[in-house]
Amino acid sequence: MKRRMKGHAEMFVFFDIGDTLVDEADFARFRHASIYRFLVERGYAISEEQYTTDLNNLSIQGRLTLFDQLKWWASSVGGDTLLAMAAFRDYTLHVAPEAPARFVLFPDARATLESLTHPSESRAPYRLGIIANQPTWIRPRLHEWGLLEFFEPASVIISDEVAVSKPHPEIFQFALQQAGVPADEAVMVGNDYTHDILPAKRLGIRTVWIEREDPYAPGTLPIEDPWAADARVTQLAEVPRALEQVALRAHANGHKRRERSRAMPAVDGQ
Repeated sequence: MKRRMKGHAEMFVFFDIGDTLVDEADFARFRHASIYRFLVERGYAISEEQYTTDLNNLSIQGRLTLFDQLKWWASSVGGDTLLAMAAFRDYTLHVAPEAPARFVLFPDARATLESLTHPSESRAPYRLGIIANQPTWIRPRLHEWGLLEFFEPASVIISDEVAVSKPHPEIFQFALQQAGVPADEAVMVGNDYTHDILPAKRLGIRTVWIEREDPYAPGTLPIEDPWAADARVTQLAEVPRALEQVALRAHANGHKRRERSRAMPAVDGQ
């Protein structure tokens, strides 16, 4: 009989993309500078220092959509929703197209995925998928970067392809359905506690949180009680070890539940 390797081959690992596998910091800086320039060129008196302060304050209030941010800025400089619409159109036509060139892989991305999909003497390979809030162009970029090959095709779930984005539970449920695994046999790896870790955990998916600053929300307050994170790391290279620890704890907890179940007294009549 072939010995089953440690590491739980049935575990399915889903990755976020933005600021998890791919560094978006350069594009975030470009986006912020472009919006500031748009406001100034239209005669609205706002200093770059005040603009940065406003961005930090908005981040502290919580994650807002870009259009909600633009409406706030428009209002703060004496404009209205029409100004926000003009700024959003400028972003769509002149800023967003820069994203494919300004997104870059983290240096440890490919090596991490290679290590997870290749078995070792002590661990079976993991099955990998993606759950990401991204535009449709990210799929060909993943191919160009040589990353798409690591993920099961049906389990590459991109928000703009399925019309639902994180943190809505349906995108996670759809990913589980496509992978053919229950929630307790899946792990979500992501950098965004609110959009990746918390909603996944609420569905019973285990989680590995990569603690990185969000370049789009630099003023966000730290999470003081990250109860939803089963493991916390600071870079992708630490993920394989974290997954092993998560799997071991899951196995130990399952063993304890079975032991408690066997120890429970039988109920009369059953």
